[in-house]
Amino acid sequence: MSRGIRISEPSAEMQMKIIRARKAIAQQKPRYLRCPYCQHNALAVYEDTRGHVETKCKKCGEITVFDVLSMRRTRFHPQ
Repeated sequence: MSRGIRISEPSAEMQMKIIRARKAIAQQKPRYLRCPYCQHNALAVYEDTRGHVETKCKKCGEITVFDVLSMRRTRFHPQ
């Protein structure tokens, strides 16, 4: 059952960019942002991720925009 989707190998230049990106995050711990609708892990972000990202949840299909900097976990400091 073909849907007409074309899959091809990325160009050599794009493959080098992918390799560099993977090396850049190799030592960073991922943090997962949850879908606000179904609580499914919607997006993995790393320490150097900044700005806004838009993603579609693979579970419920809702599209959400996240402000990565404001979604940082806050630690509880008892007084």
